Amino acid sequence: MKIKDIVPEVHSRFSSSFSCCLSQVVGYKKLQNEVELMRTTPYSSDNIHHENKLLQLWNLLMPDTKLESRISRQWTDIGFQGEDPKTDFRGMGMLGFNQLLYFSENYTKEARNVLSQSHHPQYGYSYAIVGINLTSMIYTLLKGGKLRTHFYNLKQAPATIQDLHDVYCYLFQEFNKFWFREKPKDIMEFGRLRDKFHKQIIERLREPRTILQYNNKD
Repeated sequence: MKIKDIVPEVHSRFSSSFSCCLSQVVGYKKLQNEVELMRTTPYSSDNIHHENKLLQLWNLLMPDTKLESRISRQWTDIGFQGEDPKTDFRGMGMLGFNQLLYFSENYTKEARNVLSQSHHPQYGYSYAIVGINLTSMIYTLLKGGKLRTHFYNLKQAPATIQDLHDVYCYLFQEFNKFWFREKPKDIMEFGRLRDKFHKQIIERLREPRTILQYNNKD
């Protein structure tokens, strides 16, 4: 502070702002580390906590349909590829799973609505698989520093894992809208449209005041 001739007693606002900025920068790095640990933690069918959360995901999304067994083709009804969802979590580990569950727990109405739309006879897609792909997208944005714009605008305090999950919930709903606006010929267009959506989000994050959330705050 002496190098810049800044006197704390006179420039109290600077000191406060500097402290806030430093806290946000350090918090972003801590969030990156926390997310990396979660991503590299595999889903384990031997972990009763993991298994209970998986059943909770089913019950939240399909409250009127009983899951007949843990290994079941019913999992494809919520967008997994086969009879056992654990195989679909390999790329994003518990990060992918936790974000699917967070959306279902905290935005239940919205998650069920997106799931329902994913069953569209012409423009349908695999809900869970798309959700895991969006986790991968968010991970890339976080790792590359792109989400700093959002988090630094969101609040003065350091970003938390919950804040990241909220971004996921927002982007899942936004991608669902984008998908139907694009009217894809078939699911084979997913890769192209995912990349197009990704680029659009990056462009938004280049705007200095961007916040990725609803309530007319973005």
